[in-house]
Amino acid sequence: MLVLLAEDLRLEDNLAFAIASDTGRDGFAVLRVQPEARGRPTRTRHRHEIEDAAEARIGEELRHSRMPFEVLRPHDDTSLVTACRRLGCTSVIRNAADGMAAENAHRVGWEQELHSAHIPFLTVNGEMIRRVGPGGAKPDQPFLSDDQAVAQEKLSDDHPIRLLRDFLRVLPERNYLADMWIPGRDRVSSSQLSTHFAAGTLSSHRAEWETAKAEKLWHAANPERSRSTEGTSFRHFRSRIAMRTGFLTTFSRYKDKPSRASLTPAQSERLSAWRSGNTGIPMPDAAMRELSATGWINFRLRQLVTSYGIQLLQLPAVEVGAALAELFDDYEPGITWPQVALNDGTLMQERGPRILNPVKQGNDLDPSEAYIRHWFPELDSVPAGFGHEPWLWFDNPLPAPLINHKAAFRDARARWGKRDQVFMSRDDVLRTHGLS
Repeated sequence: MLVLLAEDLRLEDNLAFAIASDTGRDGFAVLRVQPEARGRPTRTRHRHEIEDAAEARIGEELRHSRMPFEVLRPHDDTSLVTACRRLGCTSVIRNAADGMAAENAHRVGWEQELHSAHIPFLTVNGEMIRRVGPGGAKPDQPFLSDDQAVAQEKLSDDHPIRLLRDFLRVLPERNYLADMWIPGRDRVSSSQLSTHFAAGTLSSHRAEWETAKAEKLWHAANPERSRSTEGTSFRHFRSRIAMRTGFLTTFSRYKDKPSRASLTPAQSERLSAWRSGNTGIPMPDAAMRELSATGWINFRLRQLVTSYGIQLLQLPAVEVGAALAELFDDYEPGITWPQVALNDGTLMQERGPRILNPVKQGNDLDPSEAYIRHWFPELDSVPAGFGHEPWLWFDNPLPAPLINHKAAFRDARARWGKRDQVFMSRDDVLRTHGLS
């Protein structure tokens, strides 16, 4: 069997690999097709580093077992029939994965190519990602390797399971639920493992299992503190892991085929300023500067910059999503694009608008102004209390805001109100004709 690796860049907790390596089979080879060769956006530098390290780990482990391992890059021949013939494989197996139209086109092409060569192509689902195919979406049961196979002493210091265990040891010492939203404290309080989840170097199910094990041990040692901030931190962390799985199982069948928008000169200027953090409003600008520099911002800031770009700057949602896909270390189509759709109003409109006031968000999330001043040292000349609205100070060191945020906020609410009226009118028509 040929095991095809995508965003499941690990040998442990990998259902496809476990099936192929069963002792009752005649052997296997492993083929990694890098994301850009499957139609994904170019990866960030940090994402590259994580995936390169994982490829090296896999290659070393398979060499010890004398099993073939190859990595196909964007300019390589990605024909799976050719790979099967070269590696002596007569069937292909892969784990299901979410993807946009370009990625799905590669998958369909492979299926057709293999079918024409009479080579079976089996898709299994170790991460419970919904997939389109015979029988519809069928998430399989979570799959975990035997715990002894990933024992602590066998893991390198930079192995994602080791990083997870190190985080779980200090998790009770951190105010995880409160600080995960706060710029500056978020990097200390949270695990920073989202890129490993996205790359598939760490499975959600392994994280859930490790967290439950650590939680049980901690509560056994601290029986009177189950309801304390420390005691509930494990539960809150598990809920975030489950949220990722929920997004993938609910939204990974995102099938829109958005083409890049034709921008006016004014929109092009706004898009460039938004992406580089130069729109003149410090809080969303600081978040975009942090994202560009590090590849990561917390979930609340992601909501802010997406809402700001789509609702207040009136940028095309597809352009906002495409930029975030290129900037996020932890880009996952089944998470990033639904977040864009939620702000655009094309998904779950009935829940109301996602229109955020960037100045209010700044005051709420960064009342001390420490975050914005870190990313904008030029604000040193602006007195405390004016950092989030430096244009109110007589000598604003930043460019004038591209928009009046208050007027843009009111306009966005008004546009959403009109959309709600259309939504309600349609429902009224359906009820009138007995079709609701």
